[in-house]
Parts: sequence; C-alpha cells; structure tokens
Amino acid sequence: MSMPSFPPCGADMTKDEALTMIIASIAMEELALSHIVNAEGEKLQYILGTLPGSRKPCASTQEILAVNQSAAALLDTVMQSQMLLKGKLEKALEAGGRKPAPEPPCPPGRPCEPPCPPDRLCEPPCGGASCCRANALRLISPCEGFSWNNGFLLSWKCQGQQGGGIRLNGENPALVELDPGRIYVLDYTINVRGPYCGDSAGAVFVRFTPCDAFQEILPLYFSVKYLGGAPLTLHYSTMLFPQAHPAPCADLSLLLNYEGGLFVEQASLGIYEI
Repeated sequence: MSMPSFPPCGADMTKDEALTMIIASIAMEELALSHIVNAEGEKLQYILGTLPGSRKPCASTQEILAVNQSAAALLDTVMQSQMLLKGKLEKALEAGGRKPAPEPPCPPGRPCEPPCPPDRLCEPPCGGASCCRANALRLISPCEGFSWNNGFLLSWKCQGQQGGGIRLNGENPALVELDPGRIYVLDYTINVRGPYCGDSAGAVFVRFTPCDAFQEILPLYFSVKYLGGAPLTLHYSTMLFPQAHPAPCADLSLLLNYEGGLFVEQASLGIYEI
C-alpha cells in the first residue's frame, strides 16, 4: 500500500488542489487503520483457533488474556486516531467552503439547549432531547457493590448524554438503544470480585438485539483464578460496524457468562458515535 505523493512544487498548487491532497491523505490513513484493525482481528481469530486455514493453537488462558489486552490497547489507539482524523477532515471541508449540516429542530414546546461545551458532554436526563450535534452516552452502575449472576444483563444509570441518537431504555435499564446504521466506539470498565472456582475462564459478551444488528465482535474473556485476591479490572474497547442491510433499530447490553457469578464493585460504559 502506497501513500499519496505530493507534486514537487507544492507552492504552485491551488487551494482546491491542496485540500484535495489533504482529504486524500486522510482517506489513506483511514485505509491504513482498517488494515491494522483487520490484522488485529485475524490475530484474535488465530489465538482462538477460528482463523480459516490455520491450525488450532493450544493457547492457555493467560495467553488469550494477554492477546485480548493487546487488542484492547490497539483499538484504543485507533479510536484516538479516528477522532483526530475526523477533526482534520472537518477543518478541510470548512476551508473548502462546505458548511456543516444544519442542526435538527428542537421538539415542539421545548426550548433549544445551549451548545455543548467542548470539554464535556451535555447531561440532560436519559432519553431527553438535545440540540447538540454529536451523539454520545456515558453510563455507570446504578450502585456500588452488587451481584452479577450468570446469564444476567448488567443494568446502568445515565451519567452524561450528548445528542439523542444513543439512549438508555426507559423501561429496561440494561438496554442501550442505538441506530444500527451508524458506527460507534464502545468502551467499558468493570471492577469485579468473585470466588475461586478452579482454573477456568469466564466471559463478558456484548449482546445485540436483533443479534445481527452489527458485525460480530469477540467477547472479553477473563481468568477466574485471579478473582480470589484484589479486584479484577475488566476493560474492553471496540468499534461497532453496521451490517450491509441494518435493522431499523437495535439494543445493546452486556451479558455475563460465568457460573460462579461476580460481585461488581463499580462499572462504567461509554458509547460514542464516529
């Protein structure tokens, strides 16, 4: 894969030519990031023995956890790069004279909220409308210290919300409502304790309803032999990509797969549209 080459006399370029080169460089960076994410996915497939054409390795629980941690760290870096490229593209489009899309009108009978400060999310009640441009949602566990049993969904309460495109379900606080036609960054951290139940592994699954609303993502596996001591921090970052023919709506939730159950000290979940 080659990067775009600039003309030898850059000073002779017109404004439109320069902006075209900048946008082309952004597209190539996005392509490079997609190759990196794809390679990381194949690495996870290989370690789990699901990569087509490869021999299933005899990976230990510690090796699977190490690869999962490496993938989470890389996706976090990719997410930061995506934010920078998004800002770079917006500035290039503004310089080219393209005006941003108009804000959606406020609901009838409700005044427009002031613009969101650049350093924080707007924080109206969950499910409320907002005139902020981007969509983001921050959630935390409803209380500190509670049991999370096998096969159960993790419940949340709203900590901060921007825009109305991502919402916590008003009837079921374990479900987050998303637009399956958009791309999101998902990041959660859960501090847990639990009894030692042998050298086995548990998993936290990101569940979609319907199940094919987004492209399939891998669960977060953890080793239960580390649960007997200090709290274990489960951290996971990934990107949610829509299917070719997305459903009209979708719900997201976190599901525990561990027979012994866990004691959750605290948990947080962030979802950001990109």
